[in-house]
Order: sequence, then structure tokens, then C-alpha cells
Amino acid sequence: MKSSGPLAADEDIIRRALHYLNGFRLFLAPILLGLSFSPIAEDLSPAYKIFLAQASSLTYAGAALLFLIFHLRRKVEPSDLAGFSLATDLIVISLILHCFGGIESGLVILLLFSIGIAGLLLTLRTALLFASLVAIGLVLDGMVAAGGLPSGSVAVQAGLYGLAAFGTALGCWLLGRWGREYQLLAERRGVDLASLEQINELIIHRMRSGVLVVDGEGRIRQTNEAAWYLLGNPPVSERNLKVIAPALAERLENWRKTGKNQDEGLLLQATQVAIVPRMMSMPGLNSEATLMFLEDTSVVSRRARDLAQASLARLSASIAHEIRNPLGALSHAAQLLNESEDLNKPDRKLVSMILNHSSRMNDIVENVLKLSRRERARVEPVNVVTWARKLVNEFRRYHKLSEEHVRLQVPSAGIIVLIDPGQITQAVWNLMENALKHARHEETRTPVITIRISPIRGNREMALDVLDDGPGIPLEKRSQIFEPFFTTHKQGSGLGLYLARGLCDANQAPLEYVQVPNAGACFRILLRRPETETPNAGRDNRKTVPTLSK
Repeated sequence: MKSSGPLAADEDIIRRALHYLNGFRLFLAPILLGLSFSPIAEDLSPAYKIFLAQASSLTYAGAALLFLIFHLRRKVEPSDLAGFSLATDLIVISLILHCFGGIESGLVILLLFSIGIAGLLLTLRTALLFASLVAIGLVLDGMVAAGGLPSGSVAVQAGLYGLAAFGTALGCWLLGRWGREYQLLAERRGVDLASLEQINELIIHRMRSGVLVVDGEGRIRQTNEAAWYLLGNPPVSERNLKVIAPALAERLENWRKTGKNQDEGLLLQATQVAIVPRMMSMPGLNSEATLMFLEDTSVVSRRARDLAQASLARLSASIAHEIRNPLGALSHAAQLLNESEDLNKPDRKLVSMILNHSSRMNDIVENVLKLSRRERARVEPVNVVTWARKLVNEFRRYHKLSEEHVRLQVPSAGIIVLIDPGQITQAVWNLMENALKHARHEETRTPVITIRISPIRGNREMALDVLDDGPGIPLEKRSQIFEPFFTTHKQGSGLGLYLARGLCDANQAPLEYVQVPNAGACFRILLRRPETETPNAGRDNRKTVPTLSK
């Protein structure tokens, strides 16, 4: 008797229900055995009822054990086992009911219980079939007891119990159907929530902004990859924010006291990255939990700078084209005038000034045009150690400098980065020439330039630093050094650093000015490494990022 169909319970529900049904049988079987073999059973008449009651009780106990064994071994389909076991219950309990007085004994409730279970687990057709058999059996039991047609009261009781059987079957079937519908709905919602949770976790972990959850004791409960790298890849076992980032912990304490976020940037000592922390409370986790967003200021400023550079490049290119033609005519006329033999010495000096400034203007126009028509970076894997040695050697030969004046500090092993070697070479060359030009303390002294390559941000990136031993850049001018046409040198065009940053941005290699103690100016280029070459990047490594503790 297989209970299949769209309205039947699924196998898992039936299997769980059989656990409780078998437990009920094991509880009921000793009671029926005790009742059948007690002095009460000796008063049954006729005598065959004693034997029938004892045999039925033993059969019920044996069937309960047998169904339990089949259920535990799982060699029979749960729906088939449920149908056969409930049919057996109805037959055996009906026989016991007949032996102990039929309808008037009160044991009919056991039959209604079995019908209810059938309505919950099996199809409506099967449950109604069991109900009809129970109703017919009660009528037949009344006829046997009366030796013919039952009395009016017995017939009424049999009818009422029959209606109760049908009502129980139908009601339990409806309850089971509603329960299964709600279960399916809950399962679908659970799958949707699980998928949404996975998507949210993926989004949070892939966010460029750092995300931290800090409890009231200052311990990190959850963090994403960006925050973990910004904090300097702390050990998974270390959760104390005061140990990992004391300045950030102090900013958190101030926020908890005042309830206001500060717009001032914060420098993380572990990675030397400037961030702006934003904090908000999380009452859903606990009353003192705090959600922190760590915004990397370099990312925000880089986006704004990209927009400004694109607009400025288009505007400058159009202006440069308009200037180039009259500038060429002016320069050509000055050259012809300089060839005249009638010019006296003061006039020739003025013509020389015109030629010098025309040449300078032409250099500015050329730089602007280079900026506007710069080609896209062709990024490729490059051994940065070998590339840096070649660049430094060429710079020394070109400017006739010794190793003492142009120093190189690189790791002993080769390191692969993703750059366009031509564009990054041009950018670093400009930085080194700027160092030669601006780092002089006096005209007779040659500055010392150092090219240093070191890992940063958990080996995800390599920092290429161009340092000099000059006076550095005054604090009040640092915010302007990358602006176009800003210069502190008499003969400078103000486009060197601007063009260098544009070349670096094309390679997704940010160029920033970094303050280094006991040194002059330091310009840092962050070079990306391939994920396969990065020890602390990749899918496997993300498993070590601290997550929300259970």
C-alpha cells in the first residue's frame, strides 16, 4: 500500500513520524499485554475472547518490534512501511477492542489515533479507506455482540464513531497538507535566505572598503578581506583592536563617548594607509557592538582625480593645439631675426630670450599633448628586480652618476608585478630627474637618490619608493605637488609629477607622496602582483580571515 501522490507527505516527514509512531507502539504494547494477561481478561466471555485478546496483544507487540527493525534498517520505503504498519494497527486494535467490550470499552480512541496518523502521512484516499473500514468494523462488532441488528444506542454510537473516523481522517489530512505547504514554503525561504546570505557575504568580502564588527570589549568579531589587509594581516588568533590598531581603537572610544564620526583621516601604522573610519551601532547583535567602515582615502581621491584628469586632458589638448601654430611662427620668426647681421648686442639678447621661452613653451605643449594622447597601458608580468636594475644602470650612464649617488635596494629573489614597463619606466625616470633637480642643497653637491622595492599590504603589492636626501617638500605644498602647472622650480613646467601620476594610474599603480623620517622626499608607486604569486591572496587564504564567532 504505497502512499504516493502530490498530497502525500514526503519520505523525510514519514520517516520522522515513524520514529514517534514506533515509540508509541512500544509504549502501548506492554499495556495491552498486561491487560490481556491480567485477571480482568479472565472474566471475558465467551472464552475465545481471552485467547483472541492475548494473541492480538502478542501480535501487536511483535509487530511493533518488527516494524521498528524495518524502520531502522531502512530497507523498506517509508510510505509503504507507514501504510502496512497503520493497517496492522487498525486490525489488531479492532480485535482487542472486540474482546474488551467493543464500542462501550472506550478503546475506540486508539483507532481514531491511527486514522489521524494515516491522514497526516498518507493520501486522502487511503485515510478515508481506513476510516470506512473502521466504521464498518464498529457496526459489525455491534451486530456480533447483539447476535443480529444492534440496539439503537449501539447503532448511534457506531454511527458517531464512524463520522468521527471520517472527520478525523479529513481533518488530519488537511492539517498535514497545510503543514507540508508551510514546510515547502519555509524550505524555499530558507534556500533564498541562504543564497542571499552567501551573496551578501561575497559582496562584503569583495568590498574595497574595510568592514569590521567590534564588540563592547574592543574585540573584533567579524572582518572582511579589505579590512584585514588594511590592518596589516593580523594573526587570526589576535582579536584585540587595541593591539592590532591602537589609533583606530582610540577613535572608536571617542565615537562611543560623543556619538559623532570624525572626518579627519587616520594613518594605520601597520600598512601606512590613510583611512577615514565610519562607525554605527549594531543593536541586532548586542547593545555594544559597533559596525565600522574603513574608507581608504587614496581610493576616493584617485576616483576624483581620474575624473578631473580626463576633463583637464581634453581641455588642455584643445588649448595646446591652438597655441602650437602661433608659437611655431613666433619661434621661426625669432630664428630668422637672430640670423640678421644688423642686430646689435642688446637686441640679440632679447631675441635669445624669445627663443628660450619659445622652446620652454613648446616643451609644455608637447607634455600636454602627450597627456591627452597617452596610449592605454599594456600590462604584462614583469620581474621588477631585473627591471629596476636595468633602469638604474641606464639612469647612471645617462647622467654620468656613480653607484653612490644612485642606489638600489631590492629583494634578492625575483618578484613578478603587473605593469606596462615602458610607461612605468617613464614615470620613475621623471621622478628620479625631479629628485636631481629639486634635492640639491647647493649647486656643487649631487643628491643621493635611492630606489627601494619592498612588499606592502600583506605582500599583495610591492612598494617602489624613489627617495632623495634633499630637504623634502614643505607640508603646506604637499597637497599641490600633483596638480598640473604647479612647480617650485624656476625652469619647471609643473607637469612632471602630474604626467608621472597619470602614467601610474593607467597601470593601476597609485603614485603617492610618503613622509619618511630622517629622509628627504619619497614618492611611492604601489605595484600589483598576480594573485598566483601573492602568498596572502587567493581563495584558500580567505578562509583564515576572522569571521563572526558563534
